[in-house]
Amino acid sequence: MSVQANPFRRTTIMIMFAVGFSAFIVLLYGLGAADPLASGENGEAHGASNSIVGYKALANLLERTGVPVQYSRSEAGMDKGGLLILTPGPFTPAEEIDAVVQQRAYVGPTMIILPKWQTGTSADLRKGWVHLGEPWSGDPGTEMLKDLVEVDITVGDKSLAGRNLVSAVGGRVKAPETPVTIKGNDVRSIVRGPDAKGALIAYIDDGGVYAQLDSLDESQITDEEEFDESFYPVVIVADADLLNNGGMADKPTARHALALIGAVSSASNEEVTFDLTFNGLGSAENLLTLAFAPPFLSATICLITAALAAAWMAFNRFGPPVLEKRSIIFGKSALVNNSAAFISRMERGYLVTDPYAEMIRTQAAEAVGIGPQASEQEIHHRLDALGESDGNRFSALFHQLVRARKPQEIADGAAALHAWKKEIIG
Repeated sequence: MSVQANPFRRTTIMIMFAVGFSAFIVLLYGLGAADPLASGENGEAHGASNSIVGYKALANLLERTGVPVQYSRSEAGMDKGGLLILTPGPFTPAEEIDAVVQQRAYVGPTMIILPKWQTGTSADLRKGWVHLGEPWSGDPGTEMLKDLVEVDITVGDKSLAGRNLVSAVGGRVKAPETPVTIKGNDVRSIVRGPDAKGALIAYIDDGGVYAQLDSLDESQITDEEEFDESFYPVVIVADADLLNNGGMADKPTARHALALIGAVSSASNEEVTFDLTFNGLGSAENLLTLAFAPPFLSATICLITAALAAAWMAFNRFGPPVLEKRSIIFGKSALVNNSAAFISRMERGYLVTDPYAEMIRTQAAEAVGIGPQASEQEIHHRLDALGESDGNRFSALFHQLVRARKPQEIADGAAALHAWKKEIIG
């Protein structure tokens, strides 16, 4: 039987396999990393946003000045050293912000940028762009900070825009439009408001020592109270225009933003992390995300390599394909062998002893000219007179085979009777 030629070329099959296997791996990665792959161009105020209220320009500026920048989409980012910048929305629960700040007290500095502008979108704007509305009142900011510190937040008059502001971390900076200020018994000014009644940027007076921040408004912790030099500062940016994309369009404001980030980060490493979980861009870890993240990534790579090796071996098998043999082969010998195997499996070998012995006797009688009318006793007598084979006469071998019941006895008896016939008669 001829082997049918393969209808596909080997190269074609390999290309189809490579494309299918790659698509499957990409699908698994996409399912596991669906949230991290989500675009940050949604117009909201966060570190990956290009809108006027976002902070992508600040992130780019930091990167161009040699500061490593990361974007965190999981709670694991809260445990990283360096400065963590939180950009909560106007309705972020207060307990969530407080939990992050308490968690990071000994990990690294934290900066909370409060939302300032209400925004809206329309069909005529590019993706990720927004229309500016009115500023949020002070209520959302006060509410989200209530578990952390008691403050009053005030939205100033537009007439205050453009006035010089005094800063503890850099040169003078201009007041943005409708400046937002914060004040409270436990907050200290970093950037003082235009009317000196509040701060556009402040830090929480929590007992830590922050010499780089307190030149305008020294801590009110008395000498009798214990200072904790291992604390990291918590900075609150009441007016987001000093750091957002709109503010970064002004060079003095951009320089001041760099000085502020440098001062807040001075007690830690230089890495800056923008949190995105408070802006709906977080992701939850699952088995697929773990499979494509260290340390499990190495095991995933090994499994993929093993699968590719198995596929390569399948394409490069040794020798031609082996044809499957027929269950029943053509020919008399095959028929005899199959019948013998069937009888042996059924354990009915004793049923063939009589027919086989009679067949040998008939063939021997015909060969020496004994007529069919002769009796069985006469046939045995005349065949015994012909001689012995291995010391046995025909009648003894005949009766030995007929009486056999075990497979080995049957085989030995049949072989002995056949040997007598071949030796004596031929």
